[in-house]
Amino acid sequence: MKELVTVIVPILEPQINPTEEKLLHHALKMLADYPIIFVAGEGADLSVVREHAENIDVVHFPKRFFESRQHLGQLLLMADFYDRFNWCDFLLIHELNSWVVKDELHYWCKQGYDYLKASPRLTEPHAAPGVLKRISGLSDEEKRLFGAGYTDNGLYLCRIERMTAALKGKRSVAHQYRHNANLPNADSVFWELEANRFLPHLRKPTDVVRSHFAQFGVQYQDATLPFALTGISRDNIHEIPYFKTLPETE
Repeated sequence: MKELVTVIVPILEPQINPTEEKLLHHALKMLADYPIIFVAGEGADLSVVREHAENIDVVHFPKRFFESRQHLGQLLLMADFYDRFNWCDFLLIHELNSWVVKDELHYWCKQGYDYLKASPRLTEPHAAPGVLKRISGLSDEEKRLFGAGYTDNGLYLCRIERMTAALKGKRSVAHQYRHNANLPNADSVFWELEANRFLPHLRKPTDVVRSHFAQFGVQYQDATLPFALTGISRDNIHEIPYFKTLPETE
């Protein structure tokens, strides 16, 4: 029988900073009931990670995919990445810019969706494409503005079988996105704009449901906390009201 879900934590180079270390420590604590696997470049120094969990499971990929978030996005647009973990049904990709607020991972795996991620944080209203625009296609500049809205939005839950099917069905489009050096967060843009363009490859929730799954920490205003907050960095963590309410031990 397959595992329901595995947590994947990518470790980019160079070494993680103190804020990322704080997020890592919390993730290991909050998600301790689930298998956690770190993905890193070949030969990566994981000594800081091992300070928080000595016996860790690591899956290595070519080092070039961990030089930056842009390079990681290329890996996350490859069917081979998801196939590597096909012994479970779901992956929770948890980059070190996110914070799980409450243990609802099992609940979200059972909601019938194939892809769950916080909505992008768009600074310009016209950067959010409507239905007709999504079908007709965005210009390069519109994609760039849209992609920028996913900066530090590094947490998503996905059904492995459907992700690999979508990538194999849209092989040439995924290839174009992987090799577009001018498009920030190309993986998120692909899943949002291309995966269900013309044909629905993935079951995705409404924006209201997405807001219960994850929200940007700097924008969080709801009375009910979501499953997770994202968009967290060393530049803004002290400005996010949620973290001001936590005890010093967190």
